[in-house]
Amino acid sequence: MSKHGGTFLSGVLTLFLGAAQPALAETIQVNVRLVREDGSPLANTAVRVVIGSEKAARSPDAGKRLTTDADGRLRYQVEAPIKQRRIKLDSFFARHDSQLVEVGLELELLGRRALYWVEIDLVKAGPLAGMHVFLPGRSGQFDLPLRFNDKSHSWSFPDQPDGMQLTGMGVRLLEHHMKISPSGVWMVTLKMEKQQFTVR
Repeated sequence: MSKHGGTFLSGVLTLFLGAAQPALAETIQVNVRLVREDGSPLANTAVRVVIGSEKAARSPDAGKRLTTDADGRLRYQVEAPIKQRRIKLDSFFARHDSQLVEVGLELELLGRRALYWVEIDLVKAGPLAGMHVFLPGRSGQFDLPLRFNDKSHSWSFPDQPDGMQLTGMGVRLLEHHMKISPSGVWMVTLKMEKQQFTVR
């Protein structure tokens, strides 16, 4: 096919199928409260917050660096797209439409920086959440997942598989909420507990 023929065909497909449109940015507001294991607020703690649909979200410079207040709270608001995906819930074969917001929180993990990556799917039944932990790889991007050891049911650093065994990921997600406000703002609320480690 000639160059001009290919251009014509592309134009026809665009006419009938419609041009691909980038996802529109929405206002996303994240409200986080960090507490210790005894429930007391984790005040004056440095945290970097990023939304997963921001540019280069796994980069160490993405998002914004904030400090929790006296009650362990912080707020981050940004304009970013809402992701769409289909997920499995109660049936292996059935998939459900979901609107996804990913929130990254960079915190200290035994002297190292770790990105706690919270995925919140808004489905008809309500918001569902899961969390992963990533450490910086060779490129500096947070793309190395904390390693889970099946035999000992413990965690270890990905670059130290035979090193210390951790009884948790360092942070527990206690509460999660997500809704759209009357003004159209995506409101995400997280309560997270910073754990004290037991080393095996």
